[in-house]
Amino acid sequence: MPARTQELAIGVSFNKQAALQTALAAGSLWSLATNQFNPTFPQLQYETDAEDFGKGDEWVANIYPTSLATNWEWPYFLTSENFCQAIAFALGDVTETAPEAGSAQYVCVPQDPVTDGVTLESAMIVGGIRQAGAGELLDIALIGMVCDGFTFRLTSGTGRQNSQLTSRWIGCGKYTNNSGITIPAATTEHRLGAGSTATLSINSVDYISNARFVDLEFQYNNNAIVGYYPGSGSQDGFDIAGRMRFGRRTTSLVFTVELESDSDELANLIAGTEGTATITITGDLIAGTTFHQAQIVLHQVRFSAFEMGESDGFVTARVTAEIMKHSSNGVMTLTGICEQAGIMGAAA
Repeated sequence: MPARTQELAIGVSFNKQAALQTALAAGSLWSLATNQFNPTFPQLQYETDAEDFGKGDEWVANIYPTSLATNWEWPYFLTSENFCQAIAFALGDVTETAPEAGSAQYVCVPQDPVTDGVTLESAMIVGGIRQAGAGELLDIALIGMVCDGFTFRLTSGTGRQNSQLTSRWIGCGKYTNNSGITIPAATTEHRLGAGSTATLSINSVDYISNARFVDLEFQYNNNAIVGYYPGSGSQDGFDIAGRMRFGRRTTSLVFTVELESDSDELANLIAGTEGTATITITGDLIAGTTFHQAQIVLHQVRFSAFEMGESDGFVTARVTAEIMKHSSNGVMTLTGICEQAGIMGAAA
């Protein structure tokens, strides 16, 4: 019988793999939601001999397998669970604590190539449609998947779409068909809606108290370097990668606010004013005084562009902020709090 797209189930390992090409056990998976039909499936790369000489014509006589690629995009509404997963695997330097019983806090900073190395830690992603049942259509595990980056968005308006997180994952190419790994039941996720934003301060302007905020987009990109090299490995005659490293990492912050006569955005741009940016969204209570949370702290920003526009008939400013490295605090500190312990920790 035909299957509907909503039957797609996704399991992502919250633990890191012991090595890039080493799969994890089922106990390290949790099942988080996505709002896009994006099944786990490898891209099989081939080349033909159409351009080769010696055949006497331009027609294809042979097709050669070359390499495997595994790319997977994960869009969804912002939850404490997908935020913790993304920031831990993307930034790479993670400190986990337990503020209260049943809670896990992850304080993440970009990994230092000198002390932490340049290798991105990898996860395993399993996709299934009617997995291990009658009429199974998909049961594929992508092994050695690293978080190449993510996009965090806050917008005005109602509905779950006013807070969104899209993370981007790239793999070494290795996969297991008919994985035999059971995807667990859907994890209960805790939405972090834009209306629950507790702190939104950029360059000393409090956009919660002045109520001028319209939208914001923050991006972090590892620009991962996928390492295919002699001896990197192969599967079914296709080359696979043996290392995954971050490249030239980039970040961006763009936000829109309503303009008033005493707005500071243009003056701060012209004056070259530097300050911090802090976004904190607080969700449901976990225990005591600890809540589900997502927080982004950019330790030094300076505006680099200003463009006037409109939103709902009101005059706005679209501001681009350059994210800089603070001399003592570094570039950024991202903190997530949820109930799942062991995110990017070693498997038990």
